[in-house]
Amino acid sequence: MADEIEPKALKSSEPSMNRHKPASNTTQDISHLLASIFNDLYTPEVFGRDTVSNLSKSRRGGNNYHEKFVEELQQVHSEYNRRIQNADMLETHIIQARLQAAAKEEHDHSRIIEEVGEAYYQLGLPPVKSAFKWCVDSELLRSNNLICPLDYTTVHTPVVKTPKGTVTPGFIQPTVSYNMHICTEPQDDGYTPLPPPAHTAQSLLEQSEETLTLPSSPESSSIKGSELGMVHKASWMEKPSVQSQAEDRASLQKHKDRHKFLRNPRFLLPNAQRGGKSLIMPGKRPENVGKGRKNTGRESPGLAPIFTANPPVIFFTDYRIGQVYETVVELKNMTATSRHIRMMPPTTPHFSVGLGRFPGEGGIVAPGMSCQYMVRFAPDSLADYEDVLVVETQMPYPLIIPIEARRPPPILSLPAVMDCGYCLVGGVKFMEVLCRNEGLSAGTFCVMPKKQWPASSLRSAVKSTFAEQPPFAISPSIFGLLPGQTTVIEVVFFPTTAEISTQDFTIVCDNCQVKDITLQGTGQLITVELVSISGGEDQPELGELCDITANHYVRFNPTNPHSTLQKMVVVKNNANLELPYHWQIMKPNLQYLLPGETPDPSSIQHHLDTDSVFSITPVMGILSPAEEHEFLLTYCPKDLKDYHSVCQLVIMDVPDPPRIGDDGTCLDTGFHVNDVTVLEVEVKGSAEPYKILLEPYAVLIPGGTYIHNTIRKRFKMWNHSKSVIHFEWERIIDSHVIEVEPSTGEIEMNECFDMELALTGENPGHFTSTLQCHIQHHPKTIGLAIEVTFKGPHCSVNVPSLDFGLLRMGSEGISSIDITNNSLLDAHWSLEELSNTKPPINGLVYMNPNNGVLPPLASCSVDVVFRALYCQRFESVLQLTVLNGTGCHVSVQAVVQSPQVCLLSCELVLTDLYIGVPQMSTVTLFNQTLLPADFTWSKLRGAQAHLCSATFSPSAGTLEPNAKTEVSVSFTAHTVEELTKVAAVCEVKGMESPLLLGFFSKAKPLRISYSLHSDCTNSSDADHQPITLDFSEHEPVVIGKSIKRQLLITNHTAITAPFTVEAEYFTGYCPSQLDENSERSGAPLHSIQAKKLQQKAYDEFVNCLLSHGRGAAFFVKPNSGILCPFETQTINITAFTNMWGDYQDNLICKVGDLDTALIPIKMSVRGCPIYFQMIGPQPDNQNQGPIIRFGSHVSGGDTVSRSLRLINTSPYDIRMDWVTYNLEVGDSKLIDLLVACGEPFPLKDADGNEVVGGLDSSVMFPPTWDDSHTPSREGTSSTFMTKSDDFGENEEECDREEGRSPSRSLAPVKKLFSVFLKPHEGNVSDYPYCITPQQIVVPAGGSSTIHVSFTPLILSCSTNQSCIGYALGFMNLDSKLASLTPGKVERAQGYDLEPLRLDMQATVKPAILSVQMAEDTDVLEFTAAASDTLDSASHTQKESRITRTFQLKNNTDMALSFRLSTHSPFSVLLPRQSLKLISSSPSHRHTTGLSGPGDEQTTLLLQPKQILQVKVAFHNSASLLTCLNEPCEESDDQPSATLLCNDAGERTLQFQQSLTIEYSNNSIQRVSLYANLALPTLHLSSSTVDFGTCFVGQTTVKEVYLYNRGGSCSFWTALTDAEAGNEVFRVSPDSGVLKFLGDQPSCKQLLQISFTASDQKEFQTIITVQGVLGETPLLLKVNGSGSFDESFISPKSDT
Repeated sequence: MADEIEPKALKSSEPSMNRHKPASNTTQDISHLLASIFNDLYTPEVFGRDTVSNLSKSRRGGNNYHEKFVEELQQVHSEYNRRIQNADMLETHIIQARLQAAAKEEHDHSRIIEEVGEAYYQLGLPPVKSAFKWCVDSELLRSNNLICPLDYTTVHTPVVKTPKGTVTPGFIQPTVSYNMHICTEPQDDGYTPLPPPAHTAQSLLEQSEETLTLPSSPESSSIKGSELGMVHKASWMEKPSVQSQAEDRASLQKHKDRHKFLRNPRFLLPNAQRGGKSLIMPGKRPENVGKGRKNTGRESPGLAPIFTANPPVIFFTDYRIGQVYETVVELKNMTATSRHIRMMPPTTPHFSVGLGRFPGEGGIVAPGMSCQYMVRFAPDSLADYEDVLVVETQMPYPLIIPIEARRPPPILSLPAVMDCGYCLVGGVKFMEVLCRNEGLSAGTFCVMPKKQWPASSLRSAVKSTFAEQPPFAISPSIFGLLPGQTTVIEVVFFPTTAEISTQDFTIVCDNCQVKDITLQGTGQLITVELVSISGGEDQPELGELCDITANHYVRFNPTNPHSTLQKMVVVKNNANLELPYHWQIMKPNLQYLLPGETPDPSSIQHHLDTDSVFSITPVMGILSPAEEHEFLLTYCPKDLKDYHSVCQLVIMDVPDPPRIGDDGTCLDTGFHVNDVTVLEVEVKGSAEPYKILLEPYAVLIPGGTYIHNTIRKRFKMWNHSKSVIHFEWERIIDSHVIEVEPSTGEIEMNECFDMELALTGENPGHFTSTLQCHIQHHPKTIGLAIEVTFKGPHCSVNVPSLDFGLLRMGSEGISSIDITNNSLLDAHWSLEELSNTKPPINGLVYMNPNNGVLPPLASCSVDVVFRALYCQRFESVLQLTVLNGTGCHVSVQAVVQSPQVCLLSCELVLTDLYIGVPQMSTVTLFNQTLLPADFTWSKLRGAQAHLCSATFSPSAGTLEPNAKTEVSVSFTAHTVEELTKVAAVCEVKGMESPLLLGFFSKAKPLRISYSLHSDCTNSSDADHQPITLDFSEHEPVVIGKSIKRQLLITNHTAITAPFTVEAEYFTGYCPSQLDENSERSGAPLHSIQAKKLQQKAYDEFVNCLLSHGRGAAFFVKPNSGILCPFETQTINITAFTNMWGDYQDNLICKVGDLDTALIPIKMSVRGCPIYFQMIGPQPDNQNQGPIIRFGSHVSGGDTVSRSLRLINTSPYDIRMDWVTYNLEVGDSKLIDLLVACGEPFPLKDADGNEVVGGLDSSVMFPPTWDDSHTPSREGTSSTFMTKSDDFGENEEECDREEGRSPSRSLAPVKKLFSVFLKPHEGNVSDYPYCITPQQIVVPAGGSSTIHVSFTPLILSCSTNQSCIGYALGFMNLDSKLASLTPGKVERAQGYDLEPLRLDMQATVKPAILSVQMAEDTDVLEFTAAASDTLDSASHTQKESRITRTFQLKNNTDMALSFRLSTHSPFSVLLPRQSLKLISSSPSHRHTTGLSGPGDEQTTLLLQPKQILQVKVAFHNSASLLTCLNEPCEESDDQPSATLLCNDAGERTLQFQQSLTIEYSNNSIQRVSLYANLALPTLHLSSSTVDFGTCFVGQTTVKEVYLYNRGGSCSFWTALTDAEAGNEVFRVSPDSGVLKFLGDQPSCKQLLQISFTASDQKEFQTIITVQGVLGETPLLLKVNGSGSFDESFISPKSDT
């Protein structure tokens, strides 16, 4: 049967393709095996010979890739054929060499056997030497990279054929010890010749084989010696054959036997010499040690048994009270002599022994004969009995024969513990248990509470049909069962409290056996909880009125009317019982309650909310035990208002809890159920109107639009509402056609819809309207404002006016104009004059033609005639009118005048006049006539003419008729007095009086103002307040970033003046850098090179500015220059910083002869001058360091450390104090209140102790860390830091500038206590992150190193945990000068300054492997049959093994160490893959052996992304069937099993275990193992057979079919009840084998039941059909009656 199981297991793993199996004789293809093991690396799809041939034939040359592929494939196939032929040749050669070697070794072995004889096997000599190395070609093997025998052998002796003769083997030759101590023959000393030996070892060996003793007479010895000597002297060619030697040896042995007789040892004692020889133990031959010597120290043989008993143990099994049972015991003499025997009677009265029966007279038992004794047993109860029979012989110790009487007890199938499960308190639960007597004897049983046992009488203990012990009861209390009979036991459980109840009951059998069973059950109350609500559960607002009974609060977001919002509510039934439920929507109970006030129960009312907008589905159903259920809560408002309801979950038919008395008894006898509300969820929601936006909200079409043309404009409609909207646009078709496409549709929430507005104008003109849009469920409409101008045809004239010039009276002027149609429409035009005189004068102007029609874009010419009838200035307008369109106007002019010259302005007022600065102005001369006029300017005249001067350009000239001439006047004042008595004279030729021009002015002095570029009105001059140059007006300045401010110096006069600007203390002048920049700016460079050079030059420039070490510098550009008249000079002041602090300084400004102006400068610098080397400077976020990601680590792993280097770019030493924090999820803390006593971050030594007076000392000793922690300063190697000389000079300079004493202390007043309030982000902790050293000094311009370590957490669950933390580095200055410079700079420290942040991230993952099954399931399943444990031929038990494989994959980024273990009946076959073993298995166990719970387990190491194949075996044995009769108790030694039965009656025994994967961190992962063991199930076609009445003595036969409905074969036996007798009823056949259900022809058996009545009465019996594999016994009731009435004689038996 084991041979049948292994092919099944292989078949399940083979692919479903038509190919031979690997073990067949046709092929040895194992590709399917490789494909099943190496899924990712191997595929069974190969290129065979036919594939290569087909591809070669299909070559056409059109595809280069195909040609190359086929060519390479042919080369590979050729190489494959060559290697196969070479392998076949090597295999043939090795086989031939092995055959030759085997023939040679057989020949040598036969030769040794001929020479030595049978002594070869007796001595256990080694085999002959192998000749394979001389038959195989070693060079051929080596040329093919194979190992040859010469590679592992050290003796290379060629094979040489020896001459045929007698060769003395080495084992026959005497040893040195034999020659020195035993041998009496002369020895060879090398000088004296020796005679041939009389005896050799070969002769002594032959003599020892022929007789027990060596011959002691010298005659025999001499004869033997002479014979042997002759044999050795003979030639080897005359040696007789082996057959003749055997015949001679046999005849010699017969001759010896005729003359040798042994003494008859019949009456010798067992310990006598050569007497008492045992017949069952072989004798020992005496050993000869040499000639003339005997072994005097013979060992005495062991004592052999004289008599043996049959049976060795006497058993009595089936017995009853009052009956006597007999059996025979036989004692056999096992020695070679006759023996006496004596039997001692048993000690107990229940057993007795009769007289013995001997084979002869005298009570003597001859050798090999036996005697018999009758043993009787008379029981007085059904208990077990034990005794012994003592047989005394001639041996010193008697023979003991045990006697045992054991009746097989009845065995009930009741488990030791019956679990009633769960029941509600106050409820009743009934449970039926099938009880079967699985023993071989009947019994009567009584059930009672354990506290009532032992009882004096069973009748007193059993008072009713129920055995009751609250809260349990069992019925029936008394029952009887025959072997295989079953009954139903009813168990009642009625809990009164919510706890686990346990009671013990005792089952007493009539054979005095007692069994205790335990009833247990759990009483539970209804516990329903709200697990979660999608979006989270809300909290009522402060002062909000809520329901007083609801314990959960849900608020829906505001939405629009008639829209739907839904939330998923998850409710869990914590009880292990099914609970029927229904939901109901109630109105809320609202009361105003003070804190701590309880609501009044009388005021609580329950009213259904019939008009509720809330609903929940499903409304009713059943809550499954201990499971979560999802409900959909829906909110759909109808109006714009707030809604408030309460959803109640009601559990139906809940039993009332019983009332318990003081004595613990239940006082209620009735059973009542009610509906209970277990959960109340208060729901609120509100509705809000729709929010719709048009983009643009109005359509304004610029310009004009031609009528009868359709224009389209796109716009968007946005839906900012809480739901989808449905829209519909109106349409305007009265004077114009206006519509929207599409006119209807819907828009999703927070989305827009593109629409198109179509406008068609009918009449020209400006049109304004609003197009309305209707929104579904929205009371108001949405309007789109429209403004457009429609236009008709447009005509224009080529000239704007007609000027006829000077006309004499009576003359005419003719001019032509062109009228052009600029539109795409036909224009109907007319031209007429619009006179501005009243009454109008007709006949002056007329046109030809004056009207017409112009096609699109056409033009025509019109003649205009003007008649001058009298002198005048004629001005008129010609109007061009277009029908439904736009025309134009043309002005007409004609002039007649007399000439005249004048000054347009006779006074020149100079307002902006400055001393010494000429001011230009102009005057105009106008000729009012048509005649030319000459003019000339003369000198100034007046009382104040000497205080000023003036020049005219031109000073003389000619005026054209009716023309104007501008004359430039340059006037210069030499005094600040007001000039009013100065005039200039212009003489015109031909005029009687000259023209006079008067001058009026007052000169101004030099005036300068200062202002900022951001606020021009904020100026600083004599009339305004001083300004302040604030660099941090809007936000603080960041370290390293240059901030530019502009100072405006405005010259309010026309006077030119020089200026200089510079800073007072933080000077930033670098002339050399300025020169270099100016030189570099002229040379063109590559873009990348130019950027690098510019950056390098800029860095050098900044370093030069900040080289004074004060932390900041103000660079002024330009710092000097010339201020031009009315010029505003922009001065760029750029601030460069490399240290934080609050800076103050003055900007010194000097302009011309004016007094020096001081402009205050303020600047607040923030940032961090320290950065991490790994990320470099971060200009935008200086206080944010890198994110240190430690990656993923195993829970409980080793500490990981990272080194970080800090670089200080400031001119001061900065002390960093590091504090680590952990970010915790759900941390509700908002702020941190920190209180510090003294310095918040005092200076500490290497041990972490505060250094007293650390800030006051002039020398600061930093902590002495090791080499890896020591801060490094570039260019220095000092172990401690002192104040530099530069700082001392700066301090003295500040003292001199401020006029203070140098001895005055610069340190601020120390604070005793400091309180800091900051927002809470994390909790201070040095686990799992830690920074060492926590206090470190980063030198100025240098660097230091810190170490960040991470210690993985120890997880308590199987989920990943992210460890997020950060560290803050608080910066402090130990130097007094660095922290404060009076009047110039002040720097914050510690908590007052934003620290440097370092974020740390890591993930701690549990050790877990990915389990990959071949069938893509989570369970590794085995299938076996119970019949596999029995041999089909001999019906003996055996064990079969079924193996399955699965893969373990390490999906993590870390190597995992683990162990594999499981329990019976499963075992783990350790993998064959070459894995790294941490601890190897025991030395006696192979790596592919089984791993059991008692052996040391192998620890495996699986690398990341690697796969391990694990093979698990299921051991199917007969011991597993014991689980059917034993209670299911899980233990390591006893497997747990579950009996499964389907509707067809097929039974399966399911074994469930887990494969435990134990990781190195003690975490455990389990893989479920299921094994389904198919059991046979017997079934009879009929349970009764009735023969009716039959004639006495006549045999009647009926047939019944026996079926096997199980998946296993059944070895069945039919037993007839012994009471009815086997002579009346017979079954044929009475045993056999039924195949499993799948084999239809062999899964049923025809049983022929014969009935032969022996008397005239009624016969009945029960035929029990049972199996050996746990089948349920079947009972076939057979009855029949016998009669002597011949009418019942049947001619043939019934079938």
